[in-house]
Amino acid sequence: MKHLETTYDTHDGKKLYLQAWMSDSPKASLLLVHGLGEHSSRYVHLVEKLVEAGVSVFTFDGRGHGKSADDKPDAFFESYRDYLKDIDTLFGKVKSYVQGVPAFIYGHSMGGGLVASYVLDYKPEARGIILSSPAIKEAEGTSKFLIAIGGLMSKYFPRFKALKLDASKISRIPEEVDKYLNDPLNYTDPIPARTGNELLSMMRMIQDKANQFDLPLLIIHGSADGLTNPKGSEILVDKAISSDKTLKTFPGGYHELINDTDRDEVKEVILNWIVERV
Repeated sequence: MKHLETTYDTHDGKKLYLQAWMSDSPKASLLLVHGLGEHSSRYVHLVEKLVEAGVSVFTFDGRGHGKSADDKPDAFFESYRDYLKDIDTLFGKVKSYVQGVPAFIYGHSMGGGLVASYVLDYKPEARGIILSSPAIKEAEGTSKFLIAIGGLMSKYFPRFKALKLDASKISRIPEEVDKYLNDPLNYTDPIPARTGNELLSMMRMIQDKANQFDLPLLIIHGSADGLTNPKGSEILVDKAISSDKTLKTFPGGYHELINDTDRDEVKEVILNWIVERV
């Protein structure tokens, strides 16, 4: 397994950290988009399984995240649509680097929402889309007042630390929670107001346009996910017009299914779904 590292200059002058793990005889390629506050190197255990099966994996640390942050991670970005431009450019690089094989896209949490948005806005040529615990619908009971306040804070105080996420909800395995909290490339402070408001706009767009989703789709979500709303996954699968769509719910599962108690089964579900479509 060959590991490559480089950087990419975005359309608006940002520099993003990129990495890839190459199969010696690739049967498929995959672009992986990580979640909010984390970074791409947290997926090596999934990557190893994919590469072993002949899938070359490309990924990047998003704006304000991991090794792409200007100083230290702050999870800040001005617009989710800038993120979509990054995904579009990088998916193009994936397909040009590994030619003649099917290309897939995988997104987790915020990354899952961004990938869904990308499919709806850009209509990419992909063999299939895998969304893990995607951010598609806000938490139940979110008040319109709080949403309005969030919009004002985003406009006037975009870097204000507005929303603290509970890291204990990422996994039922205490050691995984500890690893997450002690990883210096993770951002564990409250989410900036602009980032939160942009993600809300993204989720609303997905809900509005979900009936235009036409690519093969696998969504995995834990029924006890306390960080992204499982009902969002149900909305997308119900409305998507794809003839090939599956929602796999893991009873009692927390947010990071590949790092939760069912992780071996989860990775098998992901791998088998890809292999069946190569």
